[in-house]
Amino acid sequence: MEDIKKLLLRFRQSGVLLFIGFLLIIYISFGFVYWQQSTKQKDLEEQNTKISVIVAKPLASKEELKAEYDEVNLSLTPMTASDAIAILVGIAEKSGIDVTPGSDNLTVPSAAVREETVGEGTYRVFSFQNVSVRGDYDSVMAFISDLDSGTTRETMVLKSLAINQIEVEVIIEETETETESEPETEPETEGEEEVEIITRIEANATLDVDLYTKL
Repeated sequence: MEDIKKLLLRFRQSGVLLFIGFLLIIYISFGFVYWQQSTKQKDLEEQNTKISVIVAKPLASKEELKAEYDEVNLSLTPMTASDAIAILVGIAEKSGIDVTPGSDNLTVPSAAVREETVGEGTYRVFSFQNVSVRGDYDSVMAFISDLDSGTTRETMVLKSLAINQIEVEVIIEETETETESEPETEPETEGEEEVEIITRIEANATLDVDLYTKL
C-alpha cells in the first residue's frame, strides 16, 4: 500500500511538471507571436507615415501642369543658329558675365547643326563646341549652373566642361591732396599715394553645349 502511495505521488509530481511545461510552451509561443506582430505593426506604421507624407503633398493644379507644358513647348520652338547664340549670351549676361563687345569674356563659336531622334520624336540640335567664358568665379559658376540645370532652357544640355580658377591681384591707387604747413613751421609737403591691393578669384571655362529644338 505504501508503495502505491509513493507511485501515485510521483505521478502527481510528474503531472504538475508536465502541466507547468505545457503552460511555458504556450506562453513562449504567444510571446513569439506577439513579438512578430509588434515588428509587423511597427513596419506598417512606418509605411503609413511615408504614405501620409506623399499623400499630404498637394497635386499640381491644371494651371501648373499647363504652364509646364507650355514652357517645354516654348523650349522646343524652332529657331535659328543666331537665336541659339542669343540664348547663350543672355544666360551669360544674367549670370553677371561682361558680354559687351571687346570684353572677350564670352566666345561662342558657330554651331554645328544636326538632327537627332529621341524616343518617337526627331529634333534639330545646335551643338556648340569650345564655348569660352571667363570672369569672376561666382559669375562663371552661375553661368555653368544655369546650363547644367536647364534653368533658362530645359532642352539645353551641358556635354562637357573644363574649368580653371586663378587669384588675381587688383591694385587700386588713391592720391591724397597736398597739405599746407602752418606758418613758420615745416615746409609744404606733397600728397602721398596710398596703394590698396585686393585679391579676387577669377575663373575661365571651356564647355560644349547642345540645344534641342523642334524641326
